[in-house]
Amino acid sequence: MSKKTGGPALGEQDLIRRARAGDEQSFTILAEAYSARIYNMGLRMLGNGEDAADMTQEVLIKIYRHLGNFRGDSAFSTWVYRITVNSCRDILRISYRRKEMIFADFGEDGETEDDFQIADFSAIPETVYLDSECDHYLARLIDSLSPKYRVVMVLREISGLSYQEIAEAVNISIGTVKSRISRARAALADKILSDREHYPHLSGLISRESRKEAVK
Repeated sequence: MSKKTGGPALGEQDLIRRARAGDEQSFTILAEAYSARIYNMGLRMLGNGEDAADMTQEVLIKIYRHLGNFRGDSAFSTWVYRITVNSCRDILRISYRRKEMIFADFGEDGETEDDFQIADFSAIPETVYLDSECDHYLARLIDSLSPKYRVVMVLREISGLSYQEIAEAVNISIGTVKSRISRARAALADKILSDREHYPHLSGLISRESRKEAVK
């Protein structure tokens, strides 16, 4: 690939166009802009930093190899998240098969009560729930969801995607996105309510979740 330096800062579309034409520096800028987002998504979905780092490199390679296939039908960020979601799904499938477990796909399929099993955090010290730790606690609850509910919650609550963007990234309908987010929030709220009896600092999280449900 060719290298170009200097000149004014380029917008994302210009970077994409130049990267597709073989400009190595433009691709490097794109990779640097998205690597943290890809890694954070992987960390939430896969559960450990080593797998997330490996997945990030894999996704960046896929973006590099398939950038010519990006047609602009959706936002570039949505396209990147779609590749990231698919990569996480593949890794989880392999991991679950090794454990002889059944992997629930992210697609339009049936849902069971087992999808909403929330981990027991009753043994966590009370300091976890202090104001500066509420987001950390909520992130751990999201981590405890099954993959197909975790992915929509991560994309919505952590990555900040719209319902439309999530639908495109995960390849499901907007209605399914809204349903899964609503059910996941309800499951999280139930867990927060049960913990609140022992940890009153969680009241703010309940209010936050209630506000989100009101504006969804």
